[in-house]
Amino acid sequence: MNVKTIFASSVTLLSMSLLAACSTATGHSSASSQTSQTLTPLATQSSSSVDWDSLPTKEVTLGNEGLTITEAGTYVLTGSTTAGVKVKTTGNVRLVLAGVTISSSETAAIYVEEADNVVLELEDGTKNTVSDSQQHTDSNIEGAIHSKADLTITGTGSLTVEGSFEDGIVSSDDLLIEAGNIQVTAVDDGIRGKDSVTITGGTIEVSAAGDGIKSNNDQDTTKGNVQITGGSVTVQAGDDAIKAESSLTIDDGQVTVTKSTEGLEATNVTINGGRIEVTSTDDGINAASDVMGADIFIKVTGGTTRVTVGQGDTDAFDSNGDLSISGGTIAITAPTSAFDFDGSVTFTGGDVTVNGQKQTEIVATGPGGGFGGDRGAGKRPGGW
Repeated sequence: MNVKTIFASSVTLLSMSLLAACSTATGHSSASSQTSQTLTPLATQSSSSVDWDSLPTKEVTLGNEGLTITEAGTYVLTGSTTAGVKVKTTGNVRLVLAGVTISSSETAAIYVEEADNVVLELEDGTKNTVSDSQQHTDSNIEGAIHSKADLTITGTGSLTVEGSFEDGIVSSDDLLIEAGNIQVTAVDDGIRGKDSVTITGGTIEVSAAGDGIKSNNDQDTTKGNVQITGGSVTVQAGDDAIKAESSLTIDDGQVTVTKSTEGLEATNVTINGGRIEVTSTDDGINAASDVMGADIFIKVTGGTTRVTVGQGDTDAFDSNGDLSISGGTIAITAPTSAFDFDGSVTFTGGDVTVNGQKQTEIVATGPGGGFGGDRGAGKRPGGW
């Protein structure tokens, strides 16, 4: 496969007049002054220290030969290709998707083999589509977008990702989603950041046959975390909707799980705020771990949480450790069991209803109910 390679050296540190000329030659309609306005430095966890303005900027119209990037810089992409976009550099790379259709018949449509930090920016007002095929020549490259470096997604445009091989969006390190209108469908997992997934904004819709959103580093207990602090997240999953190997924390935003086997699952789950609605056929919110001595718990301090579970041996809240509720509003629809916990329970605040009935204490009703209940079913102060 012939691949177009961009070498961004001192020669590519172009003046604004040369960028304007390049725009005319490639058919990119936006003026260079407009491009410079949209490519502002990003305040992200992994790339906040990068001076993006000091790096060269190149406008590229994609073609059938594809694109390989071997030098740091900002690349404004338009057009379409069936040969993918590949990044292989030791520097920082920002890909501005400004109305593209990118696919590949051999590997990830966007593949970051090597880089320091990678930012995927969705240009305002543009629609972008990324998809892979059902076969990859390297089965370890699992996503339609697959990055072996920290990956940040931002911008106000839209992105549609179709993962036909396995996953939709994958980072082998940290994955941060700041903004964007993002739709992901995948035959396995939808969005996966091995070390962490952090969502601070955007509108994200995931439909996955496997897990919806997950972080799966099981070798380092400080990693494998999912945190949501804003945005709107909707997940339909064949397995777990949102899963963290270590901690899952929701501080704000709107999280809607329309379909799942288990809705939210991690070693420990903390809900401090936001609006959460979970529908699952098994457990709604589950805290569990195979790691000896793991800190297993479910903790709710605020927010509005609604959990609906199916028939059978199901629990709305299932903690293999402790359960703590100190605030927020919780509404549970559970035909069998609302709460199951193996450790202690504390209930010091908040408003809890189960099947329409207001609760004055939290009692374990699952298979481990006797043990959990004997260790102290929590009552609200004042006895209600």
